[in-house]
Amino acid sequence: MRPETQVRPQRERPLPDVDVEEELELGRYWNALVTRWWLPLVGLIAGIAIGYLLSLGGHQVFTAKATIYLGQPLSPNGTNQIQSLSTNPSAVKAVVLSPSAQHRAEQRAGLRPGALAGHVSTLAIAGTAAALGRVGQTPLVSIVVTGSRPAKIAKAANALANIAVQSVSGGYVATKIKGLKRQVTVNTDSLKNIDRQIALLTAAARDKSLSATDRLILASELNGQTLQRSQVAGQLANYQQLLTLAQNVEQSKLFSPARATKTTARSRRNSILVGALIGLVLGILAALLWEPAVRVARRTSV
Repeated sequence: MRPETQVRPQRERPLPDVDVEEELELGRYWNALVTRWWLPLVGLIAGIAIGYLLSLGGHQVFTAKATIYLGQPLSPNGTNQIQSLSTNPSAVKAVVLSPSAQHRAEQRAGLRPGALAGHVSTLAIAGTAAALGRVGQTPLVSIVVTGSRPAKIAKAANALANIAVQSVSGGYVATKIKGLKRQVTVNTDSLKNIDRQIALLTAAARDKSLSATDRLILASELNGQTLQRSQVAGQLANYQQLLTLAQNVEQSKLFSPARATKTTARSRRNSILVGALIGLVLGILAALLWEPAVRVARRTSV
């Protein structure tokens, strides 16, 4: 009998060493960078130059911001708050974004028609009470205009601010102020007339030839004029206080006029940094792909 054939066990193939292969790949990449070090350098320099040139050609933008105080309308006696356009910051936004208001502002600033379209925005500046969710504090509203002509956009921002002030305070508050001014004028004139009457009565009372009856009549008239003067003076003081309250608290006003400041659309420093980074990355890629590209070109030529 033939001896049984013995099956030899298969020899296990050694597994590839992944770490060694990765080290070889990294070594090839590093050698490629060291051999062609000038490619990343050229890319870096070219990126810096291109970024600098782009920054020189960057369009400069100016911003002008005018801030208005909306005002807080009060009741005729000045005790209770009244809800109106002045208490709604959205009213200012609706006014300054309207084509009619922008057209008027463009005319006042000497800008071409439509120059403000898309270049106007508003920002409500809430105080501490409003930020905490409390009512009763009227915010300031900033009107921001952007453009390339600083003097004209500042004029446009101020023009829009004045238009907004007239729009939100041109009704109730303006009528109230007009009426209070009229009352102050009337009471002032009445006070002057009363003072003249008191002066005449006082001069007449000095006449020693007057009888006792005449003196009594003059004294009564003088007392009446003095009492009337006291009443008119009190009314005048009250109207003056209400007028001051309306002009300084209730009425909207331009709080901070606009002044244009430069805001460059493209920063030179950022342009140079971005250009340098892009150039360096492209240079590194060129150094790494140089050898494979040469091999492909040789095979194609053969």
